[in-house]
Amino acid sequence: MGNYYGTKILEKFAEPIGSVTVAVTEAGEKDPLLIGSPKQFLDFVGHKEACDTLPDNAILLVPSIKCPVQMFRIKKNIYATQFHPEADGDEFILRINTYKNYGYFLPDQADELVSMVKDIETPIAQEILRRFIDTYLCP
Repeated sequence: MGNYYGTKILEKFAEPIGSVTVAVTEAGEKDPLLIGSPKQFLDFVGHKEACDTLPDNAILLVPSIKCPVQMFRIKKNIYATQFHPEADGDEFILRINTYKNYGYFLPDQADELVSMVKDIETPIAQEILRRFIDTYLCP
């Protein structure tokens, strides 16, 4: 979506498979998907590319230290996330096993990555997805 709205997508802010702490901006604290969320929460990441900058017409909702554009909104209800609110530990284990031969990481790192993600819980990120569905798809 960042590319569609005019920002470059580069490898500069790539993140290896794992979890990362993200922060909620002041604008994010007022957003319907994030109201009442902790100022920081844990979520899953794993990507080779990311937005280099925020699109001009976007509102930054969630950055992280390594990847400054983790979640943004355009207009009232067009959202993009770099982190994975749809995923849990089991989903990431499935991804690790599926993509271990596609250059995202060295194949012999798969077992270590599985060990790193298997017990991580990301309830805030999953709540964001539930709120999006409740607010915009099934009001």
